[in-house]
Amino acid sequence: MVDLNPQDELARGRNHLAADRTLLSFLRSSLTLVSIGVGVDQVVRAIAPAGRPMDAWAHGLSLTLIALGVVNLGLATQDYRREMGRLRAPVYRYSPRWSLAASTSLVMLAIGVVTVVWLGVKLWW
Repeated sequence: MVDLNPQDELARGRNHLAADRTLLSFLRSSLTLVSIGVGVDQVVRAIAPAGRPMDAWAHGLSLTLIALGVVNLGLATQDYRREMGRLRAPVYRYSPRWSLAASTSLVMLAIGVVTVVWLGVKLWW
């Protein structure tokens, strides 16, 4: 039988609430990425000259943002489920792990740099 320490139980409760908040923030970020992807697609279609197909870079950027949002949400859900399993275990042990937020930020930075370079090449040459 495991002794229940009130401080440990309070810490578990705080960690549970923190995991809930983290999942909700990733949900918000994922929906934002998907919305921006759809928005880019719609704006480029609206300003494209009549009869001219949408540029491939804009369509590719839109699909990349939408895919990144969906993958981000899937990874956040997986991380949440893993954390809940650890919290339900009789003994909770901290273990360092990779940061989903840092990974998402790096991918967004890479997409931004590629987009700026591509637009620069497209507009000035």
